[in-house]
Amino acid sequence: MQPEAQRFITDMTELGVEPEVHAELVIYRVTPIDGAHAGAPVETGVGVDELGSWPQVPPHWVHLPTTVRFPQTNSQPSSKSGWSMHSRQISGWGDAPPAVEWVSHIRSVLGEAVG
Repeated sequence: MQPEAQRFITDMTELGVEPEVHAELVIYRVTPIDGAHAGAPVETGVGVDELGSWPQVPPHWVHLPTTVRFPQTNSQPSSKSGWSMHSRQISGWGDAPPAVEWVSHIRSVLGEAVG
């Protein structure tokens, strides 16, 4: 595994989101504070191939189970059966560590979910 992907896994582990590698995805759990899944952990993922520039460049695609639905989204099938990947741009990091910014971004994405 590339060092950047391993760093992402280490960063996510430090935040307690329980990352696991499944084939070409890093799957982890985030609990959103808004939206249809507020208060419940949601499995989400990122492609290992998108982590080649971590933490300088955030991943673009967010992988989620198809049960997580949005009113509007640009999505494609995920490599994980029963999942889709959603195009979600993050414009840049703030002042927090990149892993904290990433988990905040995912919570925001999940806050848009309607189902």
